Amino acid sequence: MDNITDYVRWVGGTDFEGRPFSRVDNIVLSQLCYLDLRDIPEINEEDGVLTLRECVNSLTNLGISIRKMAPDDSERYTQLVKACASSKRFGDLYISAFTDILNEEDSIQFSAMTFSPEKNQGWAFVAFRGTDCTIAGWKEDFMTSFMLTSSQKMAEDYVRSALNVFDSILVGGHSKGGNLAVYSVAVLPDVLFDRVVHVYTNDGPGFCSEVLDMNLIKRINPKTTRIVPQFTIVGSLFAPEIDDCYIIKSDKQMIEQHELCSWGIDHGDLLIAPEGIDPLAARINSGIDKWIFSVDIEDRKRFINAFFDSISADGTQTLEEFNALGLKGWERVFKVVFGDDEGFRQAAAALPDQLFLDGAGKKVTKTGLYRQFRRSDMAKGLAMILAGLLIFLIPEGFMFILVGILLLAATVISITLTVRKMKKDNWNFQLHLVDATVSSALVATTVITFVKEGALFVMASGIFAALLFACSYNCMARAKRTHNRKFAVLLVIMSAIWAVSGIYILFAPENTLNVYMIIVGSLAIADGLIRVMKAYNVRHRWYVR
Repeated sequence: MDNITDYVRWVGGTDFEGRPFSRVDNIVLSQLCYLDLRDIPEINEEDGVLTLRECVNSLTNLGISIRKMAPDDSERYTQLVKACASSKRFGDLYISAFTDILNEEDSIQFSAMTFSPEKNQGWAFVAFRGTDCTIAGWKEDFMTSFMLTSSQKMAEDYVRSALNVFDSILVGGHSKGGNLAVYSVAVLPDVLFDRVVHVYTNDGPGFCSEVLDMNLIKRINPKTTRIVPQFTIVGSLFAPEIDDCYIIKSDKQMIEQHELCSWGIDHGDLLIAPEGIDPLAARINSGIDKWIFSVDIEDRKRFINAFFDSISADGTQTLEEFNALGLKGWERVFKVVFGDDEGFRQAAAALPDQLFLDGAGKKVTKTGLYRQFRRSDMAKGLAMILAGLLIFLIPEGFMFILVGILLLAATVISITLTVRKMKKDNWNFQLHLVDATVSSALVATTVITFVKEGALFVMASGIFAALLFACSYNCMARAKRTHNRKFAVLLVIMSAIWAVSGIYILFAPENTLNVYMIIVGSLAIADGLIRVMKAYNVRHRWYVR
């Protein structure tokens, strides 16, 4: 499969008069926009203008390697830049108005450059860079779900300035850069809007309808092209309704298809994917969209701010720095997401609910019975005590039967729902490939569980261990929230016992099932008693001194 570097080598000897600007040229320049030019003094001057070839030569003379300002930095990118610099078509292009702004305090990451065949005249291509490796940049991406960002406003000003210099312009960008390209042109007054020849968004996200008037997207639609890979995630967030849309192949897998250097080229044009969007990507996109709109816009704002503030704590500025922290960094994030704030916990729980259960979990939580149960420590405590007693009373073999019944029920439900969805869409298997894959996996798991000797025990052990780890986490979270030191100590001890029991069950031999049933039953009763005691103390706090 050819890529954009192959395209550059193929057309590199022809300038834009000999071969007009194309959709692939847009991809090349949107990728070149990631080139780090901060160390070249001449290009950073107020009216600095250099050709691409001169920029690359300057970096070489300064002993600075060609670097892509993005997390997916690769050798492939270096090859692309060198191929472009040595070609007539791209190497002779002038780069002007290079801008690179990073403000961690206000969560601003904005970068752009303008490419033109002639120096400060004629036509030009305005390229907006996507998100780099800074945490401020990634936070700003998520901020588009509840507000217009500073980068969007800067992009509009940048395009206005370009139109003061050039007769006409094309505008494009990758990822967040695609979003900036669309926004910057959509909000222009008519007199400037008419001088924009075309707009390209390359796997760029759209706009939240609660933030931007969608009539602006309708306005720009006739002069806009949207290009996405098959496994598009970023470019499907608030996916803009653009008629001229192309889904193309990539030589990478899943989320890595977001990288422009992996996009397929066929005889100088886009390598179209007739299969369309990858079903798994479509499923993820649908879940993310539903999750975003299931969370109130103010809660979105609070959650995103708190989430990224936890990542950037202690002066952490880039994703590389955060990854270097290892578990310590993620511990900060988990404390925020699963901490004391009920809104944050609900927002975090809503994502897997929308991705895997299509929002069914939220429907259950809205029922009056569930709400009463959630508010009552007494009810939860009595339920735990009852569950513990049942574990003591239920015969050992029945636990295996219960696990088998649950697994079989899940398989039947999954198959039924998949068949219904396919029937509704005229048996379009490709559209529901993810559902069919999940159903097939469940069928295989169920068959193995019932046919292979000892498999049912392994399955039951895994399920019970997962429940015990969940109980351990729950106890620790309750210990953190309680103001009663005695209860806090009890809960910490319970948390440790739940965790140790979970580990034991994972590795225990089959003949000790009755032992860990006794352990689980005892723990459930003890946990229930703690809940009941707490509920009693709270209800009678006028009496307890």
